[in-house]
Amino acid sequence: MADAGHHVNLQAHTPVPDGLTEESLRRLVSHVLGQEGVNEQWTIGFRFTTDRDIQHLHHEFMDLDSPTDIMTFPYGHTEDAAFAAIDGSIVGGDIVISADRASAQAVDAGWTTLDELWFLAIHGMLHLAGWEDHEDEARDAMLERQSELLQEWKAIHYREMGTGISTG
Repeated sequence: MADAGHHVNLQAHTPVPDGLTEESLRRLVSHVLGQEGVNEQWTIGFRFTTDRDIQHLHHEFMDLDSPTDIMTFPYGHTEDAAFAAIDGSIVGGDIVISADRASAQAVDAGWTTLDELWFLAIHGMLHLAGWEDHEDEARDAMLERQSELLQEWKAIHYREMGTGISTG
């Protein structure tokens, strides 16, 4: 797969697992967007934060006073950008993920926190690429697509890393 030269910015406001780097996220972005047929260069800012921080954003932007696992802010709408100065000409967006939520959800899902963070990152990218999940059927389709993309990504990632880690 050709790499479109996507720009990725990683901000970690809380500890994240080893292996979650700007480079691994850039490669994940390239994989997901390539599989979704996106050929233009995107810029994506990832902020990994705490439940407390994301609860504040959730309240500020959606008027919901509770933590959530992920929030996505597409570029092109300056008032929607969570932490980047955007002039409207950049394609992509900001993806804010609660590492606290990811850690708890990973236990429930039976996989690592790193896998859950990648799963959530894929979710945010799919939203930026136009996927919606407001209806149950659309959400189920989106979650299925996330799972497919995560399994593909893990197979590629661990093969490139030269590890014997299982992708199942």
